[in-house]
Amino acid sequence: MTFLRENKLLFGVIGIALAAGLAVCGIRWNIEAGAKTVDYVYDYNEMVDLATQSDHDISWWLSEFKDMGLTKTGLQEETLLSLAEENRGVEAEMLCDVEKDAAWRDEYPQAVLDVIDRESTDDYDVIIKIDNDEMYDFVSRAFTERFDSDRSVCIPQETGGYVFVNGQVSDTLYRESYKINEADDDGFKNIVDVAGSKIMYINLGLLPEKVKMVEDAGITVVPRTLAYEGWNDTKFVKDVTEQYEVQLGGAPQYMILASDVVPGYDDDTEFLSNYINENNVIIGVVENNNQRQNIDPDGLDKVIEACDYNVVRVFSVWNYIQYRYEYYGYDGFQEIENSLFRPVIERNVRLVYFKPMKEKDNDHAYITDADEYREMFEGLNSRFASHGFTVGDASVMKVFFVPLAVRILVALAAVAAAVICFCTVFPVKSRKWRYGLFGAGAICVLGAFVVAPNLATLITALAVSIFVACLIVIWFVRYAVECRDELGQDAPVGRILPRSIIALIVTTVSGLATAFLMTSALSSTNFMLELDIFRGVKFAQVAVILFFMLMFFVYYSYLWGDKKITTLTAGEVRSLLRAKIEVWVIGLLGVMAVVGYIYLARTGNETDVEASSLELLMRNFLENYLYARPRTKEFLAAFPCVMLFIYTMVKGYRVLSFVSGTAAAIGFTSVINTFMHIRSPLELGVARTGFSLLFGLVIGLVCLLILDRAAKLVTGMAKDPGNRDGAESAAAGEGGSADA
Repeated sequence: MTFLRENKLLFGVIGIALAAGLAVCGIRWNIEAGAKTVDYVYDYNEMVDLATQSDHDISWWLSEFKDMGLTKTGLQEETLLSLAEENRGVEAEMLCDVEKDAAWRDEYPQAVLDVIDRESTDDYDVIIKIDNDEMYDFVSRAFTERFDSDRSVCIPQETGGYVFVNGQVSDTLYRESYKINEADDDGFKNIVDVAGSKIMYINLGLLPEKVKMVEDAGITVVPRTLAYEGWNDTKFVKDVTEQYEVQLGGAPQYMILASDVVPGYDDDTEFLSNYINENNVIIGVVENNNQRQNIDPDGLDKVIEACDYNVVRVFSVWNYIQYRYEYYGYDGFQEIENSLFRPVIERNVRLVYFKPMKEKDNDHAYITDADEYREMFEGLNSRFASHGFTVGDASVMKVFFVPLAVRILVALAAVAAAVICFCTVFPVKSRKWRYGLFGAGAICVLGAFVVAPNLATLITALAVSIFVACLIVIWFVRYAVECRDELGQDAPVGRILPRSIIALIVTTVSGLATAFLMTSALSSTNFMLELDIFRGVKFAQVAVILFFMLMFFVYYSYLWGDKKITTLTAGEVRSLLRAKIEVWVIGLLGVMAVVGYIYLARTGNETDVEASSLELLMRNFLENYLYARPRTKEFLAAFPCVMLFIYTMVKGYRVLSFVSGTAAAIGFTSVINTFMHIRSPLELGVARTGFSLLFGLVIGLVCLLILDRAAKLVTGMAKDPGNRDGAESAAAGEGGSADA
């Protein structure tokens, strides 16, 4: 209570900020709850490949997927490369490759040679040969209507024709360079080979026959248009949208933007933005394959802002997910189903871009059993329904931005928490100094939000996740001290257990409150859709754990000696630096360092330290049978260690106190970390924390009783005259040395 009285005004600031933060979180909760419709789009090209390997044609598969509830397919615009691969009578070569044949001029009509001689200035040009009228009309129309007239020349023939395209060095694609050597292995020359031209990949339009076949099957076309710099001005995007009207009878429902640049970006994004707004087209942004943020074409942010965030996140079934058939020992599609379930439930994805399943040991072999797909989607839809989701047109989140006043309040709360932490560690007893520090911090906060409001918001969230979490650490250590003083070392486990449960509940609820305070600063649409991202998660985790270690040693003399001042003094720092450290302590610290590295390396999606198959299967089991899967490190380690810390502090087991307390600090950071991923719905985070608390409480109870029983056995052996050596060993293990 003295601690609260000394800092009542600072805690008052934190309380006011928390109230404002909870109000913001309530708004966000309602926004997330109101956007629970998920849609499917499957890839047409891969469906054609699947049909080729099966006993049925593409029309049959389109009908099957429609019966499964998948009524939209992503149809890629054609390119010179795709037309050549489909044997549609189109060949395209760069002039540098054509001229490698000494007799190349004999292969072309005089009209083509005249154009080459007149137009060609370098080796980067492309010559397109087309052997039928249908494809010639398709290709020549695209180059005439989509690109500047000086970029190409169309040369019709009696049947088909040619198109000469004036390429540039910026259009050329190269293989990685390699070196050729002389006989003595000395380097001779670096070789750079031309691999092709960007012109082979520019989008020419949708093939009418494909559109007709898809629509005749009752499937809606979602066009996939890719744009490339240098071939992407207003003329291009204007023709693209006009062709949507001609081919599809209107604007598409979704426009998935996932190429290098958004259509029209070579000039500006105004035309595309106006088209999207006028036709209420939903923008699809594709999550990266590492599940972190989204693919970010140049100009995307401008289009999204101009279209008032009419956006949904898209999960694409990447190749490595297609191969998860019979994965982790499952007998079929189960892990692929899990991979489709998680982004919708956990990462605010509302559009799944599906690609057919493949054999895990064969990069090219598709799963051609339609019943497998049917069963998977039935199970997936059922799991969605259990979380309140329906399948239909993808729902767009209501636009919301956290008011500046709330963000400033949260920042002031972080300053208040930082001042309290500083004054707890260092001997600052004067209220004038405390409030002076707070006032200086408040001025810095206001200045930061004036100069760089976006950066200030990110720093605010990071500061809350560190300093307010450190307040939990302070309470945790002080509470353990009080339990030790009140109960005494001989206290039975029955008296310690209620205190341990209180510690676990208070720290978890406090961690949850801190998480709400932190996330309230970032609960804007751009963060919920992960258009912007919060970084510093690992730094915050390490900082709080290190602060616990500091607090443990600040209270060290107080806990085990006669110290009455609970702040760090210069003399204690000198004593700590001069302390003798035994070899076993160094070994223990080494083990803790390895465990800490593994813990941090496993945090997040970009890591080489993967969970074991057994652990992943356990996660899947919990995910399938609980509303939300609790975090493994919380309920198996951190939360039980909160209870063990209270027990070991009361009993005076110094080493075990340090180890269990450090592990318990992971629990505070983990709860907050759950909410640092702003893309994850609040509802899910609360449910996860609740299950972690429940399971952690049960496991902690069992661990505490086992430890108490083991301690009694060791004590009994120590009292046995025949086990005097054991007594000495037990005493060393429990009490340790003052130097340690």
